[in-house]
Amino acid sequence: MKNKNKVTNKERDNQLTILFQSLYELSQEIRMVRTLLENYLIWKKDVKKFTEYLQKEEERESKKRQAEQAKGSGAAKASSEDGKGVQPRGPQQG
Repeated sequence: MKNKNKVTNKERDNQLTILFQSLYELSQEIRMVRTLLENYLIWKKDVKKFTEYLQKEEERESKKRQAEQAKGSGAAKASSEDGKGVQPRGPQQG
């Protein structure tokens, strides 16, 4: 039979449902880790120090990307469209 390996619409829907459930669960885990990190930083009073570290790290990565682009090594890593890259976010207030 030709259609033996063909996926039915019901099977495809089930696969998509599983995929979306997995993505949702992953997003919940990421949100939890972020909250834990923010609470830890607040507890340790290291928010400013950590933010400065992230900014220095981003500047270093930005210089590295610019050097690679100057060499003509191909496409650079994706960053925000304004060229500033990922900016650290402070802890969210309730």
